[in-house]
Amino acid sequence: MSKFVLKNGEVASGKGVEMRDVYVEDGKIVEAGPDFEVIDCSGKVILPGVIDAHVHFREPGHDYKEDWETGSAAAVAGGVTTVLDMPNNNPPTATVASLEAKRELIAGRAYCNYGLYLLYDGENIEEIKAAEGICAVKTYCANSTGDMGIGPEKIEKIIERAPRSLPLVFHCEDEGCIEGKAAEYLAEGVAPASVHSKIRAPECALMMVERVCKLAKKHQRKVHIAHASTDAEMDVIEEYREWVTCEVTPHHLLFSDDDYEYLDNFIKVNPPVRERGDIFGLWKHLKMGNVDILATDHAPHTLEEKEESYGRAPSGMPGVQYLLPIFLNAVNDEGLQLEELVRLGCENPARLFNLQGKGFLEPGYDADIVVVDMEKEHKVARADVLSKCGWSPYEDMAFKGWPVLTFVGGEKVFEDGKVVGEKVGKEVLKY
Repeated sequence: MSKFVLKNGEVASGKGVEMRDVYVEDGKIVEAGPDFEVIDCSGKVILPGVIDAHVHFREPGHDYKEDWETGSAAAVAGGVTTVLDMPNNNPPTATVASLEAKRELIAGRAYCNYGLYLLYDGENIEEIKAAEGICAVKTYCANSTGDMGIGPEKIEKIIERAPRSLPLVFHCEDEGCIEGKAAEYLAEGVAPASVHSKIRAPECALMMVERVCKLAKKHQRKVHIAHASTDAEMDVIEEYREWVTCEVTPHHLLFSDDDYEYLDNFIKVNPPVRERGDIFGLWKHLKMGNVDILATDHAPHTLEEKEESYGRAPSGMPGVQYLLPIFLNAVNDEGLQLEELVRLGCENPARLFNLQGKGFLEPGYDADIVVVDMEKEHKVARADVLSKCGWSPYEDMAFKGWPVLTFVGGEKVFEDGKVVGEKVGKEVLKY
C-alpha cells in the first residue's frame, strides 16, 4: 500500500477550513511521521471523498445504460469515493439470493467504494431481516423506473417491522394522485415533456411525504425522504424533524419546468423538476440546515431512449460525475460554504448510513480523499462524460471548482482529468 502525505493544502471539514497536512499509510489517515512521499497540494483544497447515497448503476439487467466500470469511473472523476446503489434492477434486489448475486457481479469491477440497498416489495420483510450488510431499504411509494411501487396500505408495515438498525429510504409520490392527473392530462394523446411536472404534480409528492412522516412519528422510527423536490415538502419534513431526514438533488436545485423548452425529455425525472419558486425554497431550506444530504439520483438512460416521445422516454438522468463541481461552483458563488458542502456531501451521509471510517479526514479513517482546484473553470462537454449513457443534462454549463486528484482507500484512481490505477472499490458494509 502507498505511504504519502498531502502537503500545503487547505483541509476542509464540517467545522471549517485549516492549513494542515494529511498523512496516509496502508489505506488509512494516520498521524504525522517520517519517510512519507510528498504530494504538493499548494493552492488546492483537500476534502473527504464525497458519498453519493442515491445512484442507479443499472446492473444487473440494464448494463447497456451503465455498468459498474463506467458508473464508478464517473464517480471518482467527480470526487465521489462511495456510492450507495439502488435495488430497482432486473431482477430486483429484493431477496438475499438476488443481493448475493449482485455482490458477485460487482466484485472487483468498481473504482469507488459501494453499498447496496435492498428493495421492499410489500411482502419481503423476512428477506430484509435476513440480509447482511445492506446499507438501507428502499421503498417506492409509487411506480418509477421498474414499476416497483407498493400500495399505501403496505407502507406502514415496513416502518413498523423492519429492524431499527436499518435506514429506511422512501420515494414519496402517491400513485393514485399520479393516475388521476395522467387521465386528465393525457386524455388527448400526444403530450410534450412538460406535462410530466403536471402529471406527477407537487401535491402527489406532498401527500405521500405527509403520510410517511406521520407514520414515522406514530412508530417513533427514523425514516429518510429521497429527493425532496418542493418547498412545501421541506416544510412538512421540518415539522417532523425528530423522526425524518431528507436529501436534495442537484437537478432539483438547478432546473425548473421552464427548462423543458430546450432540454425536453432529458430532464424528465421522478419526481419532476418543479417551478422556479421551489428552487428558491429548496436552497432556502438547504441554507437553513434543514437538508441533511446531497445525492444525485444518478439514473442514466441512453440518448436513443431519451429522444423518444414523452410517453415512451424513461425518467432519470446521469449526475454522479458533476455533483461536486456543481456545489464547488456554488461555494465560489458564495451560495454555500465549504464546511456546509462537507457536512452535506461527506459527514452526514456517513452518519445516516452508518458508514464506519468514512466522511472525515482524521487519523483512523479510510483514506478516501479528493483534492480540488477551486480556481479551475470548465464547461461540461459531452466528450468528457464517463457514464456509459454518453450525455449529461449539464452540458454547456460552466462550473468553477473541479476535482483534480481522487484517492480510494489510499490508492490514486483519478488524476488531472483521467481515471487511473486499479478498480480498488470495496463494499462498505459487507460482513
